[in-house]
Amino acid sequence: MLSSAELVLWAIHHATTLLFGVFASAALCGVEINGRHSLELVGVGAATGCAFGLANAVGGELFARQAYPLVVHLPLVVYLCVRYRLSPLLAILGVTSAYLSCQFSNWMGIAAFAVTDSQVAYYVARIITTLGVFAVLLHWASDIGPRLAIKSPTELEILLILPLVYYIFDYATNVYTTLFHSGSVVTVEFLAFALCAFYLMFLAVYLREYEAKEIAERERWMLATRDSAAIKELEAWRQSGRELSVLRHDMRHYLRGLAALIEEGHTDEALERIDALCETNDRTAVRRYCANETVNIALSSLSADINAHGITADLRAAVPETVHVGDADLFSVVSNALDNAIAAASAAPEGKRFVDLDLRYEDGQLLLLVSNTFGRAPHMVDGMPVAQHTGHGFGTKSIKLAVERMNGNCQFRINGDRFELRAVM
Repeated sequence: MLSSAELVLWAIHHATTLLFGVFASAALCGVEINGRHSLELVGVGAATGCAFGLANAVGGELFARQAYPLVVHLPLVVYLCVRYRLSPLLAILGVTSAYLSCQFSNWMGIAAFAVTDSQVAYYVARIITTLGVFAVLLHWASDIGPRLAIKSPTELEILLILPLVYYIFDYATNVYTTLFHSGSVVTVEFLAFALCAFYLMFLAVYLREYEAKEIAERERWMLATRDSAAIKELEAWRQSGRELSVLRHDMRHYLRGLAALIEEGHTDEALERIDALCETNDRTAVRRYCANETVNIALSSLSADINAHGITADLRAAVPETVHVGDADLFSVVSNALDNAIAAASAAPEGKRFVDLDLRYEDGQLLLLVSNTFGRAPHMVDGMPVAQHTGHGFGTKSIKLAVERMNGNCQFRINGDRFELRAVM
């Protein structure tokens, strides 16, 4: 039978522990502990505290401890999910982590009782430790909580492993049974076994997640590099076109210069200048497919590759001079789509290398259809072609990202002996 002092301390201990759990759970979930939220959390603590008190009055302290997950933890998880629109994973992580943090005060109370053999010392030690850990955890959680709130489900699962394992172990061996205090070697060593097993699971999942993030980061860098290169290529073509226009404008002076070289007997230098002019003209020749300069450059820039691989190409475009999308994204989509089609068609048998491209502007939207033959059908995963070799496959990803930046959508599919790309931008 507890004395009056012990009864008061018992009540204060359970109240501080309950409020610690409620506030720590919310803070670890990224909830800002301001005035309004604090009042709400105190209300939640009071409601769950009344439920715990009722369970204690009806069935005694052991029954109340066994009912604690149902009358306190489960309602707290539901409240956090509903009130703050948190994912169940994050809410469970917050609650189980707060429960794990209670072990600081638990150990300090046991140590105090072992030294003094006094229940008063036990409760005083637990209350003081709970308040101290509460102050430190709130300060720490203000930084870590918002970071946890934006973690992916996989990352939350990784972080949940340890606190959840301890939670289950503690209730299974210390609350619902007395296995932990039975002295059984199997029970005592089970926690070490479980921690070891789940650490290996944690390591495997963490490494897989880390590797996936590394691959994604590398792909983002390579796609950004491709976009940058596309912008530079577009500008280079424009600059070459401007230089060629100036040269054509000054052609009379250029021809007089050539005539003077020939008259003076410098025929080799004159021929070199003529060859350089022809090379520049071939390299920068932009065929007019439509009124849009960016589309014309994108289609013309790959004409040499089409001819080099013996591909029969039908390229059609009906795009006005100005459109609602950026030049860089438009150039990236058209050039990557055509480049991919050329690469695939070049692997087809001779005589069966075909590329068709149709780009038109209708009802305020750009409609793109690219169709090509191939040597080997691409492997499709979730509607996207997957490259068979490392370092490939960035063209389709670049197309998808650029189309999404333009608030459009695209579709890749195999239609008979043709691979098709359809995009709306």
